[in-house]
Amino acid sequence: MRQQIRDMRYDEDNIPFIKSLKVIYKFLQRLLSKLFVLILAVVSFTSCQSEEKIKLEQYYIGGKELYEQNCANCHQKDGKGLQSLYPPIAGSDYLKDKEKVIYIIKNGLAGEILVNGKKYNQPMPANNQLTNLDIAEVVTYIYNEWHGETKITEVKEVEKVLNNK
Repeated sequence: MRQQIRDMRYDEDNIPFIKSLKVIYKFLQRLLSKLFVLILAVVSFTSCQSEEKIKLEQYYIGGKELYEQNCANCHQKDGKGLQSLYPPIAGSDYLKDKEKVIYIIKNGLAGEILVNGKKYNQPMPANNQLTNLDIAEVVTYIYNEWHGETKITEVKEVEKVLNNK
């Protein structure tokens, strides 16, 4: 019997368990290689998309900080204004004219204005310390937060408005 066992040729393909393991191994190899390619494609696609998204987030966060430092005392953090003294930004019909908003943020405003059908007559000081980038960030924040936009207000747009008025 020992001789028969020694003479028996060891052939792993004839052992069902090992055969099954080989099939599973080959399947996992193919699956993982396809998964790797898929992950690589997703990462590549996402990185192309996220550059614009990252810039929007940077403008939004920077704009929020600038808004809280320069605007929130009067217009409040929630953009709802301060009763009859300072007009709301959130839901404001004033946001329909972005060029006007850009101009007012930089140069301020004096005299009576009408916002959402209500009169306001408190001066808004000029923000001469704000750069064009700062204004682009604040406007991006305001329009994304309270006007439903999902895009950046570019510095070029701010420069164009401020150079023409």
